[in-house]
Amino acid sequence: MGHNNGAQTVRGKSILIIILIFAASVSAAGEFLTGEEVRKRLDSGKLAFKTSADYEFPVALTLKPDGSMEGVSGNGYYDVGRWWLRGDTLCHQWEGWFDGLRKCHGVVADGGTLTLVRPTTKDFKGAKRRLK
Repeated sequence: MGHNNGAQTVRGKSILIIILIFAASVSAAGEFLTGEEVRKRLDSGKLAFKTSADYEFPVALTLKPDGSMEGVSGNGYYDVGRWWLRGDTLCHQWEGWFDGLRKCHGVVADGGTLTLVRPTTKDFKGAKRRLK
């Protein structure tokens, strides 16, 4: 019986190591942009974003330099709203979605893809900069 428990312990530790490696690679993907970096990208025109899993539902979001935005949800619904920068976070408010509540997220750039994410303490371990 002791031999079997040892195998289960090794297997359990292996699974934990795999999970930790996967979690580290997921949180390390991309880099948070500063508000200034977001503004510079907007100077060249519209910016397209996707929302991360913490956003309640998937949305393809487009910001326009005039402060307006539009979004299409994964199931085809459409809404418009406005956006603004508060320090290094991108804040936005939809006309219809989320009952018009204001939301603020960090912007992560991973190659050519921009994603809105809700920053957590795990995002700042080993980070080069801090969100304001």
